[in-house]
Amino acid sequence: MSPRFQFTWIPGPDKGIKFATGWYAQSPFYKELRRPDGTINEDLVAQKSFHILAGYSAGFGPIVRSGRKFKFILEAYYKSLWDLVSYEVDNVRIRYAGENNATGYLTGIDMRINGELVPGAESWINLSFLRSREKLDGIQHLKREVGQVEGEPVKDVPRPTDQFMTLNVFFQDYLPSNENFRVHLNTSIGTGLPFGIKDNNIVYRNTYRYKPYHRVDIGFSARLWTSAWKAARPKSIFAITRDSWISLEIFNLLQVQNEASRTWVKTIFKAQYAIPNYLSSRRLNLRLRCEF
Repeated sequence: MSPRFQFTWIPGPDKGIKFATGWYAQSPFYKELRRPDGTINEDLVAQKSFHILAGYSAGFGPIVRSGRKFKFILEAYYKSLWDLVSYEVDNVRIRYAGENNATGYLTGIDMRINGELVPGAESWINLSFLRSREKLDGIQHLKREVGQVEGEPVKDVPRPTDQFMTLNVFFQDYLPSNENFRVHLNTSIGTGLPFGIKDNNIVYRNTYRYKPYHRVDIGFSARLWTSAWKAARPKSIFAITRDSWISLEIFNLLQVQNEASRTWVKTIFKAQYAIPNYLSSRRLNLRLRCEF
């Protein structure tokens, strides 16, 4: 059972206030049931959480045909987590502990502004802050600053999803004389995710972080057909569609080497080194989209 409650109040035509809370239980999947040694834990119970969320939204700017020109959305949340199945990220593989061996919490705030800078082309800005922490049962976690030999006790440690800040900006525009030729620009920025030493990520857990993530994508689109053109172009090969576009996108325009993971290499002296693995470099994507 997952009881939930949501309350929404609309004090004005362009404003809204939301409050939501609920208790959730997520039944384990096969990978969570399986311990690192390959045995199956048939006594594993569902991971559980209790959520509290508060939200506010408001429209602002000049009024257009769909309402206010811009909309601001703010949401803050807190999630208490227990009966967690801890996990680690090994290169591109997720390795679960196979035990309900952790408790934790997650809190954050999301902000978004979206609207039409030009009529018919929506753009937006998303800014999020997140803190995701956990504690393994029966373990006193330690944290060691640069230059320290002995670690200091800490209440909790970062979860693998602990990403302090993410920023996404999406902008669309078109030629002033022809709305059928458009361009969009997408920018993503995020602080680094945590990771720990392979096979030794218990006491000093997830003490390292990847480098910050940043990427820019750009795309160009041209409309091939719209149903409004049917009378002028009845023999077009796209006449069977309602709307058709062709687009060329350039992913990772700046060819940034963003880290995806680390591969741990051990020397004969048992020293380990983390070798970075990188995400895709610049890519071209040609796409044809038809709506019927």
